[in-house]
Amino acid sequence: MTERDVRRQEYAARCLPSGERLQRAYLAGLDPLAPERVPRRHRPPRARGGLLAAVGVLATPVQELADKLHEWMWRGFGVWRLVRGRVWQGGWQSDAGRFVIAVRAADGRGLYENDSFLLTFTDRRVLLLSSALSPEREAPELLAEYPRQALALRSEPHPARHRNRVDLAFPDGSWVALAIGSRDQVDDVRQHLATGSPAPGFRS
Repeated sequence: MTERDVRRQEYAARCLPSGERLQRAYLAGLDPLAPERVPRRHRPPRARGGLLAAVGVLATPVQELADKLHEWMWRGFGVWRLVRGRVWQGGWQSDAGRFVIAVRAADGRGLYENDSFLLTFTDRRVLLLSSALSPEREAPELLAEYPRQALALRSEPHPARHRNRVDLAFPDGSWVALAIGSRDQVDDVRQHLATGSPAPGFRS
């Protein structure tokens, strides 16, 4: 484990309550082919005011049309699915859709453009934590959490050409593909998801 990995584990451990044990935190991202745009109607509401609010009202119909077109491209007979292959299933209201929204929303600017996060396994839960450029100076933000046994590997294997990919399956049958940093870490993440037991690594 590199020094950067150790700092990442220490960063993740700071958000855990007393008695919960960190197993490992992996730097991860959504698959590069995952939807980049979260449709406006599926974004959590946020306060707006002044001129920006007026501009937002005027732009909404155009934005909604763009969102619908983009969503169609990723569903049904969308050409991207035919060319690139599937990297998620379930739609925006599924567990996988909410996972994508939670990751994208972590940019902190309301643009829904974030991609990276820490996929964190403890002895009780699976957490999505914000990633940090300076882990020793920043506080981790909890993006989403799941019971330890709620997540699993998708039973159908993904294309072999996607070597750093892990397909995360949810209780409702939806799934989403993740990009993990290295081949060794991919194997560790798969072990966590397949067995629910810790893979070799950091101990707090």
